[in-house]
Amino acid sequence: MAGEKDPQWGRTLTTGFEMAVGVALGYFVGHWIGKKYNWEPWASVIGAMIGMIAGAYLMIKEVNRDNKK
Repeated sequence: MAGEKDPQWGRTLTTGFEMAVGVALGYFVGHWIGKKYNWEPWASVIGAMIGMIAGAYLMIKEVNRDNKK
């Protein structure tokens, strides 16, 4: 339809995938550190939160880039 914006599903899926990978990677790195230094479960929780923050940062960066268009 004329005049409608392209939904750009690929970009949306990529942003969600970045968020999920960030959380998973943060969790597993935190889990590894927790096992190594006996900081379980706090290292896993902190790692997952750092991954979530990193994913949110990437999402905000993407939204800002889209708003500039």
